[in-house]
Amino acid sequence: MKILIVDDEIIIRNGLSTVINWQQLGFTLLEPAESAEEALERIPAERPDLLLTDIRMGGKDGITLVKEARELLPDLEAVLLTGYDDFAYMQQAIRHEVSDYLLKTSRPEDIIQAVIRAAKKVQDKREAASKVVLKDKEVRDHWFIKMLESGITPDLLSLQAYMPLLGSTLDELRPERLQVVVIQAEGWGEKPSSALLLHFAVENMLRELISCETLVMNGRVAAVVRADAAWGQEDCDGRSLLEQIEHLLKCALRCAAGVPVAAVEELHQSYRTAQQAAAYWELTREKLVAYERVCTRKGWNTLLTRYEETELGHILSGGNSLQLSQWIYAAVQAQMEHPETTYESYSSYVHSVALSGLRWLERLLAETPSAQETIHRFSVFGSEGHGLLRDQLQTYLQSVMAAYHRLVVKGQSAYVQRAITYVKEHVGSQRIGLSDVARHVHLHHGHLSEVFKKETGMTFGDFVTREKLERAKEMLLDPAVKISEVARAVGYEDVKYFSQLFKKHFTQIPSEYREVVSAKKLE
Repeated sequence: MKILIVDDEIIIRNGLSTVINWQQLGFTLLEPAESAEEALERIPAERPDLLLTDIRMGGKDGITLVKEARELLPDLEAVLLTGYDDFAYMQQAIRHEVSDYLLKTSRPEDIIQAVIRAAKKVQDKREAASKVVLKDKEVRDHWFIKMLESGITPDLLSLQAYMPLLGSTLDELRPERLQVVVIQAEGWGEKPSSALLLHFAVENMLRELISCETLVMNGRVAAVVRADAAWGQEDCDGRSLLEQIEHLLKCALRCAAGVPVAAVEELHQSYRTAQQAAAYWELTREKLVAYERVCTRKGWNTLLTRYEETELGHILSGGNSLQLSQWIYAAVQAQMEHPETTYESYSSYVHSVALSGLRWLERLLAETPSAQETIHRFSVFGSEGHGLLRDQLQTYLQSVMAAYHRLVVKGQSAYVQRAITYVKEHVGSQRIGLSDVARHVHLHHGHLSEVFKKETGMTFGDFVTREKLERAKEMLLDPAVKISEVARAVGYEDVKYFSQLFKKHFTQIPSEYREVVSAKKLE
């Protein structure tokens, strides 16, 4: 695509010509013109696709230039530059449907983005004007997606017509000759239109710089490249290529490389492994992640320890957002940095943390009226989430903490709810006597006892006993834990007394309860 720069100031012409590497961006830079009149004389022969022109010039101005140039080339697009922040000029520019309007003081990256938007409009016009071209593009994109996602390939003639790289190499293909890479680009804003434009620019640059077949699909650029350099190796050409594109487009790129394959029919395997490698973008700071370098990982921790669950509960009940953020960062970072962590084990661990938060909420809101709707809202972590799992977890647990404090920290019942939380979190500790809990909630023990009975319908002592025995039931589900260990864990040194209490509440002694549960599991 050809671009013509028009400005009557030589320093501006030279600056725009040299500061931006137009060739690597995929443009052919014509010799700049120093006036609108010169540009109009050259346009019929040189036929530029884009004009990058000053507005105020000696002789005809930039808006007149655009108007007359379009009489010669109707599909021409223009980006106007001016040293004046003049609203009247901008109004005229809008009326003449120029692609963009920028100050001469704009940064190079702003000019690049404006020109790429204009180039996209030119391409869209051409495709819309040619139904044959548009149909060919639809057919080509259809087969490209089929090859990568399903392993279905067109015949040789179609390959040669729609994807020359694949068609021309089919007969001479050697092992590890083709490879799929997927590229995620960021840095031009969060709007979907900006992201699409950036990926379009990356796709164009890839085609300009290397031999490849590309398509923007699923919010990423998918590219089939020659695997001679084996993308993903420490010294591969892909790394320097990504840095080059980042520098020119002023963006940030992440790339994932699938396994090299020996046949076009196997490209779907390379694409599948590239997608799997892309999941590791969250775990590593590497700009380029190759499947072959992460597929040997065995996985690491997938569940929270009991100590971590207790620690998380304490933080959630404390209501300190900063402390929660620090805890999440430390816990998740330890998973990310372990050399054996896979994305699957990492994801399982993050979901385990979220589940622990949900169970904590369920346990502590069990005594709170109208809490079921709130609990249900938090039972779907990750089902509709987007972005990094770590960020989703941060948002989720902050919401869990806020919901708990919104429901329990109100009115006289707040003291009782805080007391209940404290007991549930310290079952088995010697610090859950009435006086200990009263000090924790800053209330006289006599008044707490009275309020507790009124709010819950049971004495504080009966509630503590119930919680201890409920916790004992959970621990008895693990056959490796001795009954005497269970008794001590919930605060009873006398195993006989513990068994009597257990039978009084559940009509079975602990050993009988364990046998019944084990038998049901075998059914």
